[in-house]
Amino acid sequence: SQERYDRIKSYGANLTLTPGTESDVILTLQKTHEMAKDQHHYSLAQFELMPNYRFHRHVTGQSVIEAVKETGNGRVAAFVSAPGSAGTLAAGDHIKTVFPDVKITAAEPYECSTLTNRGKGQHRIEGIGDKMCTLIHNVLNTDFITLIKDEHALRTLKIWRDAHAVLINAGVEKAMLKDYRDAFGVSGFCNVLAAIKMAKYLKLGPDDNVVTVATDGFDRYDSVLKAMEKRYLELEDFVYRRWYQDIVLNMDTHHILDTRSQSEKARLFKQKERDWLPFGYQQSYLEQMKTQSFWDAEYDKIPAYNKQIKHMRKKAGYDF
Repeated sequence: SQERYDRIKSYGANLTLTPGTESDVILTLQKTHEMAKDQHHYSLAQFELMPNYRFHRHVTGQSVIEAVKETGNGRVAAFVSAPGSAGTLAAGDHIKTVFPDVKITAAEPYECSTLTNRGKGQHRIEGIGDKMCTLIHNVLNTDFITLIKDEHALRTLKIWRDAHAVLINAGVEKAMLKDYRDAFGVSGFCNVLAAIKMAKYLKLGPDDNVVTVATDGFDRYDSVLKAMEKRYLELEDFVYRRWYQDIVLNMDTHHILDTRSQSEKARLFKQKERDWLPFGYQQSYLEQMKTQSFWDAEYDKIPAYNKQIKHMRKKAGYDF
């Protein structure tokens, strides 16, 4: 979205744009690896560096467990997140140590179903569906993959922003609409819709907790909704009521893939090999990722890194 470009420029940065659309992050990776050959450049590399995995497993995972303590039956039945870098999905590793029966679900755009069936189309859910299985995605702990149509995520965001009467009539508290109006973007509602889909698919009850994450705020999407409004002749409450009925209340359970079998794990690892061997990663390194002990060893590095961070902060004069 234009807002993303404007924000990066406001930091004083220059933009180097690659061709393609939201789905073509693989082209950005190629350009980033090319630029990283210059010693003056440094890549944050969120798709491949393990600090992303470790943080979400440690912090997001524990946050999910704390969030359900006073809710429903106090357990996590399912955790749902659409992978961009797939860092957030790492929370599932920690959640499974506390609730072994939890079902971890990755959501991706219906229009770009790479993890589901190697589909590689264009879509409009910014931040996810990047035509790859990211290096830091621990597919061992992904139990299901589900597809969400990009127009459904956009419509749900539009309802949340501009159809408060419809939502209040459906039982949403007015205070929540006010307090959280800016808390959701398109990928956030992709996650919400995927959570609803999985709750229906797993036949969960009112005391079962399905946890997801509002991954982006609305500050990046004003231009996206304005573009959406140009595609519709009418955007009135009767339209929003139909959208709410069709998308939210009548959510189907189609396009859900069970990935718990060994054959599905092998297929996802093959996808990871196709995506990352061209970037110089060795087959032997990718083979290590096929065992949970690899991921646990990464997680076990946290105390050592915390010690280093505290030492560096103290050395820099920050006593915290």
